[in-house]
Amino acid sequence: MKRLLFLLALASAQAQTPTLQLDLGSGVVMDLILVQPGGFEQGSPESEDGREADESPRRRVTISRAYYMAKFPVTRGQFARFVEARRFRTEAESGPSGGFGVVDGKLVQQKQFTWRNPGFEQTDDHPVCLVSAQDAAAFCQWLSTKTGRLCSLPTEAQWEYACRAGTTAARYAEPLDDVAWHRGNGMNQTHPVGELKPNAWGFHDFYGPVWQWCRDWYAPYPAGNATDPVQTNRNLSDKPRQVLRGGSFLSDKSHARSAERYRNDARSRNADNGFRIVCSTQRAAAVTPPPPAPPPSTLPSATTTAHVPRETMESFDLEERPSGGGWFAGLFRFVIPLVLVLYIMRKLRGLRGGTSFPTAISSALTGVQAADLFSSKPSGLSHRFGFTLTEDGFYITGPAEAAGSLLHYECVVGGRQIADDITFTPGPQGQFILTGRRPTSVRVQTTGGAAGTESTVVSHGFDDDDRRSSFSSSSSRYPSAY
Repeated sequence: MKRLLFLLALASAQAQTPTLQLDLGSGVVMDLILVQPGGFEQGSPESEDGREADESPRRRVTISRAYYMAKFPVTRGQFARFVEARRFRTEAESGPSGGFGVVDGKLVQQKQFTWRNPGFEQTDDHPVCLVSAQDAAAFCQWLSTKTGRLCSLPTEAQWEYACRAGTTAARYAEPLDDVAWHRGNGMNQTHPVGELKPNAWGFHDFYGPVWQWCRDWYAPYPAGNATDPVQTNRNLSDKPRQVLRGGSFLSDKSHARSAERYRNDARSRNADNGFRIVCSTQRAAAVTPPPPAPPPSTLPSATTTAHVPRETMESFDLEERPSGGGWFAGLFRFVIPLVLVLYIMRKLRGLRGGTSFPTAISSALTGVQAADLFSSKPSGLSHRFGFTLTEDGFYITGPAEAAGSLLHYECVVGGRQIADDITFTPGPQGQFILTGRRPTSVRVQTTGGAAGTESTVVSHGFDDDDRRSSFSSSSSRYPSAY
């Protein structure tokens, strides 16, 4: 039965276009190559030069489903298109300490170091760098919505399978400098993608110039064969770390190998860290990207530098931002009582004489709905939405008939306002919105689509697992910072 399913998957994959081009808008495109189902030996033999202990035990891995993978790492020009479309700020830009850029061949943290300035000159054809795993996941979420295909970081298995392209040696081709950027030839900077030779399947730049984020949490390989493995348990290392692959322009040439594994805090931002993406072979009617792995609940303080498992420094800063929702949340809590008092006073003025004060108050409050507090229009609500908060975002949940509705959401995260327009495309847990930190207030307004109505859901003042919500037809908007 398993063999039959595998053959059916293979036949389906072979019917796909061998290449795919995604339109990112404004003339920016991304080229992808179809990867067929198959199998490979994950890890390295004991005889391989440069082998690390975490590359064993070797195991047979089966990739059961076809997928498209980007021909190159995501470039600076492609990432800039995302930033422009979403008004996105990376973690290095949002914090007070910046990221880790290159100074005299070493990673040094300074405020000015971000993806826009990693410490060396770049063009739009260079791989984007100084992005955290969270930044990369936000790019994938935007690309999924933009293209109608489920886009994500590759799993370790998907990355190594595509990198090897049927080979079993340490690298897919020799000599080393024909296929890899490393400390010996990298000149302490990135280089335009596609300058070195591709592998047999047409992919470039698996070995440098940047380490590439994967979806998996770092852990030893489990013993035994596996099908489509992905490590979702983040607690199998000394602390939660996310996997990177491929080596960089700052790493030793021994790291330019197909089996090489590296790990880093998911919120680290280094000038030699980048990513490439994979996407589904079919367009989806409702695309809900998998949420990125949340950062640990207990995090080191600002400008902490963890231990260095390879030559490349592991680095991140995790600054605390103001809590309590900032001025917007404070204003929101102040305005609601004020509007309620004014509403009651208006009702009282309209009452006939002779009515007792308790009766007047009761009459004034009768029929008061949240919609009355924010708009003179009747709410006409027919759909109820809810929220489930996570440490780095929230899920929007709602009735099945609301799928396809256009939503405008606003939330407060670390004292700043985040807003955007999306199409409601819920998955099993709802539709995930990445904010990078836990929101303190959330507002969602539906503006039509399949649901065919206009309504608003407002939630604010959340506690840990609070899902309280109230409803109005507010139409206030804020410039998107995400």
